[in-house]
Amino acid sequence: MRIMLCENANWLRSEEAFAIYASCMYRPKYEDYKAQMEDYLLDSSVKVFVCENRGMKMGMMVLMLLEDTAEIIGIAVSDNARRKGIGKQLIQCVMKSENLESVKAQTDDDSIGFYRKCGFSDERIVVEYPDGAAVRYNCVLHK
Repeated sequence: MRIMLCENANWLRSEEAFAIYASCMYRPKYEDYKAQMEDYLLDSSVKVFVCENRGMKMGMMVLMLLEDTAEIIGIAVSDNARRKGIGKQLIQCVMKSENLESVKAQTDDDSIGFYRKCGFSDERIVVEYPDGAAVRYNCVLHK
């Protein structure tokens, strides 16, 4: 298994990539994913990493790198590869390869367990959205 920066823009725009990433989107639609990925591809502060095994992509992480902070925008593993430590490996490998002292993420009740298992500390917050309030978690992992 290897984890690497994904520089294949065509793959990142593909339905295969969407199938992996959809689980970390709110009401996922391929058209929305594709538009979001186009924005990421144009943003020099965003990098996309993939986990590949025997030529098959199994996971991906979208990371925003700003001066002294790194934030996970989204991390997802394909349905059939979940609960095997791939997400945790993605985070650890990327932190090492990018020489990050810490990384942060914001998540919800569905995914907070994953971040806690990876060693993140978290703070519960309530965010107001147009369709109502939602519980979110600001998570941080230090080297």
